[in-house]
Amino acid sequence: MLGEMVEGLRVWADGAGATGVFVVAVLDSSLLALPNATDALIMYLTIQHPALWWYYAAVATAGAVVGSWPLYLLAKRGGEAFLERRLSGPRSLSAVNWYRKSAFSAIAVPAFVPPPMPLKIFILLAGATALAPWRVVAAITLGRGTRHALETLLAMWFRDDAVRVVTNYGVSGTVALTAAIAAVGVAYYLWQRRQPAQ
Repeated sequence: MLGEMVEGLRVWADGAGATGVFVVAVLDSSLLALPNATDALIMYLTIQHPALWWYYAAVATAGAVVGSWPLYLLAKRGGEAFLERRLSGPRSLSAVNWYRKSAFSAIAVPAFVPPPMPLKIFILLAGATALAPWRVVAAITLGRGTRHALETLLAMWFRDDAVRVVTNYGVSGTVALTAAIAAVGVAYYLWQRRQPAQ
């Protein structure tokens, strides 16, 4: 899928450059959904201009932050009313309480893991629970920045082979990475519980 997207964006990307990266990242992170479009675009552009790998990663990350901002503000304006409409019942309230305690990682991890891992719902929850704006920006920047930097580095080092690897192993790699992150999270939680109260 990623390989086909690269081909589809090739002609447009040559002229759009970093501006196109920013626009696509903003659209993908807002109300629209353009799965893997930003990833494909920055990898293609990095193959064409390897020295600018860091620039494309940074522009894509900035676009993700800007695109997520309207969702955050929309949910923040609704606040508790948004939570009551979308989430009700004891199980949902328990999930919201967990989110309040783990909000930073609950945004950073989905921001890092490629689709189909959802990010928008966690941005909406951040607004509805009035999470500090700087924490939202920091979490998105950490997650997306790390992901896009890795993608552009792979594209710089391995060129078209990188696209082939991501296309062939992207889904299984995502599942394995998510499982590893979840295992680390569970281990940390259990370790915290075993610590003596201070």
